[in-house]
Amino acid sequence: MPFSFTLFEPKHRKPKQAVPVVEVKSSGRIMFNKQASSLLGNNHFCALGYDPENKAVGILPLAKVEVNCLPVRYTAKGAYIGAKKALRFFGILPQTDLQDQPIQNGQYIAIKV
Repeated sequence: MPFSFTLFEPKHRKPKQAVPVVEVKSSGRIMFNKQASSLLGNNHFCALGYDPENKAVGILPLAKVEVNCLPVRYTAKGAYIGAKKALRFFGILPQTDLQDQPIQNGQYIAIKV
């Protein structure tokens, strides 16, 4: 009795891209993936600024609590900042989620909105 075997050939998953990505959500959260969270330098606070000419949010990582700073929360998948009040203050709270690569600009992490 001859056998005709088909060999098992598992599908190979494509490796995830190691590209830093920041997402500004309509809920007011600024989400950093694992690669982008490294730009925060393991700081647990930040200050937010806005450049209306370039339409960019600037995130300044801070080592300790200062006036008007926001906490940075770290997770297994990256980090996030609850920035709804700041985004509303600048009038840039998005209607839909925006995703972009962050730009290191001196001490700031810039995100186009």
